[in-house]
Order: sequence, then structure tokens, then C-alpha cells
Amino acid sequence: AIFTAFPVISSYFIDEWGRKMSIMAGSLVFIIGSIIQLSCQGNTQLFFGRFVSGMAIGLLSAVIVLYQSELAPASMRGALSTLYQLGITFGILLAAFIDQLMVDREEGWRMVMGIICIPAACLLVGMVCLPRSPRWLVQKGKRKEALKVLLTIRSDAEAVKEEEEIFQEIEKSRAEGEPAWIELFQGRCGRLIVLGMTLQILQQLVGMNAFMYFGPKIFESIGFDKNMFTTINNFVNFLASFPAVFLADRAGRRQLMLWSAMGMTLACGLMGLMGSLYVVAKPADPAVPDSEPGWTVSNKSAGWVIAGSAFFFVFNFAFGFGPIVWVYCAEIFPMRYRARALGVTTVANWVGNFSIAQVTPVMLDAIQFSTFFVFGFFCFLGVLLSAYIPETKGVPLENIQELFDRKVGFRSTMARDPKKAAAQYDRAAPLIGDC
Repeated sequence: AIFTAFPVISSYFIDEWGRKMSIMAGSLVFIIGSIIQLSCQGNTQLFFGRFVSGMAIGLLSAVIVLYQSELAPASMRGALSTLYQLGITFGILLAAFIDQLMVDREEGWRMVMGIICIPAACLLVGMVCLPRSPRWLVQKGKRKEALKVLLTIRSDAEAVKEEEEIFQEIEKSRAEGEPAWIELFQGRCGRLIVLGMTLQILQQLVGMNAFMYFGPKIFESIGFDKNMFTTINNFVNFLASFPAVFLADRAGRRQLMLWSAMGMTLACGLMGLMGSLYVVAKPADPAVPDSEPGWTVSNKSAGWVIAGSAFFFVFNFAFGFGPIVWVYCAEIFPMRYRARALGVTTVANWVGNFSIAQVTPVMLDAIQFSTFFVFGFFCFLGVLLSAYIPETKGVPLENIQELFDRKVGFRSTMARDPKKAAAQYDRAAPLIGDC
């Protein structure tokens, strides 16, 4: 996933092949990878199949939210883009259910490899019926095709106005010449890259995937049924994604991330506190083969508080930091750098994902439940960052750059003409309110 999300690779597909064809290519590669795994006769073929499927996931994670955000009207962009995360949580829930059905069957895992081809095939076939991104079409000089697409999803006046705004932004980019890779890390774009990478890394460092990867083992060791934990956890994760769909364009991205981060901070603090006070490390039993170390809870009520806090954490992540970080990163970059910048931020997310998977068991072994204080610290950083960023709901993609003109760290990158900069900000201000 990291390999194909890497901006040199992902931006080639996104900019040259287009958003639509990149999604179709990713779907096809995923099917090929799954078939390789399905037919494997040894570990080497299985690992190769996993690598091929992972490449598809890396590309799809970089392009799908971008495609959604570029087709969606400004008033619905948040809701439509959060459907990406809703689909992921539904997939996790469905995968857990299928796992329960197939886990005890002989070579049931081969059937699973066949089943996962179905959604990929649906995506591949479904994309045939969907239009190309109008922004990509204008970028390729196909203005009439872009307008035709916009007329199918906007009113006539809105379509004409939006196509003209897209054209003007792209013409401005062309006047500046082909962007060099070094430009990504300079000036306004460089600071937006830092912001996007920070959001994506924080999305991982708050610990959600630690709950998904290691939660069953943790809760089994303190006396809860791991299958029950997994089932409830996945249901909470799925159901709590719905508020993001309905509130992203009402409450706004900033508010959802702010309340999400505050809830996660509280949950991690409670888990860390209860664990430090009432959970005791239990060494592996040498008399039991394959016994692993774990924990015991000295107070039953404390165990229930830990379990409730875990589900409260998942609830808060699912309506805020889970979906909205992807939405926000797909919005904030100029068209000139968007594909490359999204590749950089997506790589940051996958690197964070890999890191949290490697570091969490080490922390659990070294500092036990104080690990959740570490996650809580990153959640608190999420609170601070969410309070800082500007609100983007309802703002056309071509105007989002103006929202950062009055933010600390971005003021020095404002347009040099003060009157022009002020006019740009005044034009965006009625759309965003107080941010």
C-alpha cells in the first residue's frame, strides 16, 4: 500500500490515467492479487498475492476520496466523501461476520479470497457507468466534456460557473509552468503538506488501529470474550460512521474533528487510569503450552469502565477523525499539486498505520495500560490541531486556499497584492462563517 500510495506512482496514475481509470485499475489489480492468493500453493505465492492486493489498496486509498470530492457539489462534498469511511467500516463488519462463518471450514480462507473479489468487481463494473472528474477533464483540455459532466450533477448556472472557475485555476497553474517536485515542500503548498501529513499521522497515532489489531487480545486477557468484543467494536465503528455522513456539511469538518478528539482523549485517559489502578500484569503460565502473558483486573467495575471507554473511543473516532481527515486532506490542496500532495499524505497515513502495528505490542509489554496515556496525548494534540484549522464546509475547492490566509503559519504565503488578498478572503468569508 505504501508503495503505490507513494506520490511518484499514485500521482502518475491519478494525473495521467485520470481518477476514474485509476479506480478501475486499482479494482482490477485487487482482483488479480486475490486470485493469486486463492490459488496459492505455498507461502511465497501467498505473500506475492498479498503484495499485489496491497498495491491496489494503496492506489485506491489515494484516489477515491479525491474523485468523490471533485464530483460532489460544495454543499454535499463532506457527506459524499465520508461515504468512503462508511464503506470501510461496513467492510470491516462484513469481514468479521464472514470470518466467523469460514474460520472452522477446511481451507475456508480460500473461499474468503474469492468472496473479496465480489466488491472489487462491483466497483470495477460500477465505475464504467460513472463520469470522469470534470477537473481532470479541464486539466486535459476537454472543457466541453467537463461541462457536460457538470450539467448532469449541477444546475445549468452552477455548472457553467464551476467549469469557468476550474478553467481559470488550471490556466493560472499552466502559466506558472509544470510543477517541480520540490515545489510540494515550499511556500504555501509545503505548509499544507505538513498540515495534511500531521492530520494523517495523528489519525493513526491516536490508537484506533491498535484497538482493531490488539483489542481482542487485550480484552480477552482481562476477562472479556474476545469474539464479543470484536463484534460490538465493529458494530459501533460502523453505526457511528453515519453521523459523519449527516453532519459533515452541517456541523462542519472542524467541529466533528474537535469533538471527536476530545472524546477520544477522555476515553484514553479513563482506560489508562483504570488500567494503572486495577489491572495487574500476569506472566505466562509455564505449565500451559503456548501460554502468553496477559493481565488480570482486580476490580470488576473497573473492567467494565475500560470496556465502555474502548467503545466510547471507537464511537468518537468513527464520526470524526476517521472519515473527516480524509475529507479534509482531499480539499485543501491546490489543483496544481493535488494528486501529488494527496499521495504524500496518504503515504503518511500508511506509514503511521505500519508504525502503530509495530510499536503497540512493545508499549503494552513495557508500560502496560499506560500505553493509553500515550494515545491520549496524541488525541489531545488532535484537539489543538482541530481548533486551529479553518472550516471548509460549503466552500468551492477553488476558493479553499483563501481560508488559510489569516491563519498563523500561512500569513506570509498570502497573495502579495494586499487588495487582491483581502478581496479573496472577503469572497470566501460569507461561505465559511467564523473559523
